[in-house]
Amino acid sequence: MATEVKDNLMGINEKENGNPRAVFYKKPIKKDNYNLDIDNIDSPQEVRRQRLLKFQKKCRDIAFNVGRGIVEEAFKSEDEFEEDMEIEECDRKKYYSPKRYKHYANQLMMSEWMLDVPQDLLEKWIIVPCPQGKRTLVVACKGVTKAYNKRGLRLGRFYSALPGGNPSGHRSSCTIIDCVWLKQQKSYYVLDVLAWSNQSLVNCDTEFRFYWLKSQLQEIKELQDRDTRLNTFPILSLPNISCNTDMSSALTDITDLHPLDGLLFYHRDGQYTKGRTPLVTWLKPFMLPEVLGIFVPSPLDEKPDGYIDYRYYILNSRVKKRKEVAESQMEIADENS
Repeated sequence: MATEVKDNLMGINEKENGNPRAVFYKKPIKKDNYNLDIDNIDSPQEVRRQRLLKFQKKCRDIAFNVGRGIVEEAFKSEDEFEEDMEIEECDRKKYYSPKRYKHYANQLMMSEWMLDVPQDLLEKWIIVPCPQGKRTLVVACKGVTKAYNKRGLRLGRFYSALPGGNPSGHRSSCTIIDCVWLKQQKSYYVLDVLAWSNQSLVNCDTEFRFYWLKSQLQEIKELQDRDTRLNTFPILSLPNISCNTDMSSALTDITDLHPLDGLLFYHRDGQYTKGRTPLVTWLKPFMLPEVLGIFVPSPLDEKPDGYIDYRYYILNSRVKKRKEVAESQMEIADENS
């Protein structure tokens, strides 16, 4: 199946002139990412993927120090006795300007579009469905839980049953997780884990992180509660779908997450790396038949108006993203002026 899927995509690529992949690459990894030297944007995605895996195996100590550093910063962070603020979109921007914490900025692991079907798709990849919401870094430390966006802006603070996340637990513990915040449901869905109860996990491979995360979330039943003394918002797990299973059937079972933003493909051996990485790739659900030859059940197969093909969609998404980034930078400049 993996060979057929790859051959289908290569056949599509050969119809284009030159190098069709070049226009689809997202922005290169920032200079503060320690993987910069092996992520050459001119290299095919599969080549960069293999280089990164080799680099991570050699440099586990670097990753461990990165994870330990963010845990230490959490203990040095702002006073936990500041005024409580519920997590939600704030429409009153002129009355509230969120504070930015640089040590939490650009810490999330971000995906690339799946430009090349991985050679080891069936053996080495795990799918995580991602619901539509706001990506957040959730930090439970010193008896309170705080959430930050990708730029390090603090969105709010609350109590959670995560280790270190409420006054009744161990205040000396620190837990950091990668989440999606769903405003309408007022719930968190956990994508990944950076640290749990002071133990850094960024240097562990994806398969172990997911196993650890699933077992811990299942063990702490209070995380499913809402508006309790220990847990303000539900903190819920997401399915992990192995690519060597019947993916079509597995996708049928996740319709409760609709509307689904997309599907994240994680390499089993990848470590948690801040910034963009070819070891986590991304597709919209309606792209699966075209890219991987996989049947997608309704309503996941619904295409946006004006959809032509996945190449055109990716190119337009990149242009739209650049515009959003430019507007965001202008907003920051206005706030600082």
